[in-house]
Amino acid sequence: MQILHLFTKTASGKPPTSCDRLWLRRGLGIEGDAHARAGSPRQVLLASAPVLMEHGLRPGDLRENILLDGVVEALVSGQVLQLGEAAQVRIMGDCEPCAYLNTLQPGLAKRINGRRGMLAMVIRDGAVRVGDRTTTLPQTFSAVPNDTRGKLHEFVARIPPGRVVRTTELLVALGLTASHYRAIPVMLKKADAGLPVHRVVGAGGRLLTQHLPDQAEQLAAEQVEIEQGEVRAEFCWEPQQFHALEV
Repeated sequence: MQILHLFTKTASGKPPTSCDRLWLRRGLGIEGDAHARAGSPRQVLLASAPVLMEHGLRPGDLRENILLDGVVEALVSGQVLQLGEAAQVRIMGDCEPCAYLNTLQPGLAKRINGRRGMLAMVIRDGAVRVGDRTTTLPQTFSAVPNDTRGKLHEFVARIPPGRVVRTTELLVALGLTASHYRAIPVMLKKADAGLPVHRVVGAGGRLLTQHLPDQAEQLAAEQVEIEQGEVRAEFCWEPQQFHALEV
């Protein structure tokens, strides 16, 4: 596939700005982009020109960063894509349609039917230019589920013993919006038995004992120190380690 257009977003919610070149930074995303954030699976959005043509859309309408001339949706979570001479990204999964699409065309979010594009994380630095070719590489990462519950289970299962993740950072790690914040404690309470949900704490490190009554005891057994109902900051898992950047 070939890169047709490049875009960057200087602020969240703002229209994308067309450009000739992007700098991709390992573990962070696109340099200067509003979505550049360690630990986020939403660092880069790849979109398909055929999908835009099918729906009468213009380049940038899907708020993509990189528009390709092929079918991006043929990629699957875990694949590695090289962009140009050096930059590489790890495909994380589908970009879910949102209400914004309906401001372009009534009912577009439903009609586009899971073909808004693919989200990716940067695993190797490099410059990306309009006209560059892309190459699917042989190495693969573990796939990430597309559904919210599956994403939660996959991520929480990987939190190391003796470490915790705040709910605010959990949303980042799962690629979810702030609208999901209030639902997280309930999802943890209803999670499968054996999942280490006790390693998720509230904003500021506070315990979620209303939903996880044995959380303090379980964390204490892992030598996690708690002061006045809050986990000390040094026990928080670093966002840079949320998702693997090496196969």
